[in-house]
Amino acid sequence: MKKGPENCVRCGKCLPSCPSYQFFLKESYSPRGRNFLFSKDLASQSYEFCLYCERCRSICPHKLSFPEFYWDKLFSEKGISLPYLKDSLSLLSLLPQGSRIFKKWEVKEILPFTRTQGDYYIYLSCGLKHLYPESLHKFLKTFSQTKLHPQISMEQDCCGILYLSLRAIHNLKKCALNKLRIFSEKKPVITFCATCFWVLKKVYPKLFENTDKEKDFKELSERTYFFTEFIIEKIHYTFKLENKSKILYHFPCHLKDPLTSQEKYLKNIIDLRDFCCGSAKATLWIRGFQEKYSSHWKRELIGKDTIATACTGCYLNFSFLLKRPPQIKHWMEFIK
Repeated sequence: MKKGPENCVRCGKCLPSCPSYQFFLKESYSPRGRNFLFSKDLASQSYEFCLYCERCRSICPHKLSFPEFYWDKLFSEKGISLPYLKDSLSLLSLLPQGSRIFKKWEVKEILPFTRTQGDYYIYLSCGLKHLYPESLHKFLKTFSQTKLHPQISMEQDCCGILYLSLRAIHNLKKCALNKLRIFSEKKPVITFCATCFWVLKKVYPKLFENTDKEKDFKELSERTYFFTEFIIEKIHYTFKLENKSKILYHFPCHLKDPLTSQEKYLKNIIDLRDFCCGSAKATLWIRGFQEKYSSHWKRELIGKDTIATACTGCYLNFSFLLKRPPQIKHWMEFIK
């Protein structure tokens, strides 16, 4: 039987793990509070402050996820209408700080390493192109001599996380259907962004639940890998990162159990700091939430000159909310 918010036993284990509860310290902003309100069909502005981190699911004895219950409602509605952007990070050019972190995408730099027919797909996400392209260059150079070769389509678009946060469900579906078309062959798909990984792995199957595309998206989910998993399981490479005291390795929320088996492994090989950046939900940026929330994680940076993350949303938050140093980098740039 499918579980709903009414199955929450109100044990409270989720409270310490929920970023919005830790910020507001109000029961209605906790997962169990939201579950109660939602089960009674009561409106609450606290729903908008759910960061979709799913930390509640990771700690819940019954694996309940408030975001899943909330999406059931959102995905059944028409949603708002917005222009479709193939590359959502193009919006950075409209922001004063955007030009500082936005990097021009140079296709010629990856062409020597790509094939029209490869053994696996690389998801060319917005972040991979415009925030941390060096991580892709490092990956391609490091693993160019392996027996497996990448296939990179230049037609790729945004995963749709921007549209999810803005409730533009039609646009989110368009992003999803484009992935089915681009990744049509039954080959692994690897991602370098934790949120893109989570969207392909978790959101798309939920979005098309009980439709004729549900099976296709479940199959796509099953062959989607985060790059660390792929390196270890498919390339059989001993994954190591530079372990320098001045580097803070940040563990993004969207890599938490049960989507990837890498959490324990990575925490065993390096000192990963597991904290929420406050999410990159566009609706919360408008309210100034991320800037206020940053006081909860800035103390982690004492004595560090670099923060390495593996998520586009986290990369954006750190870039906008921190004065350099520290430098903001992607994990892949520090692989040994």
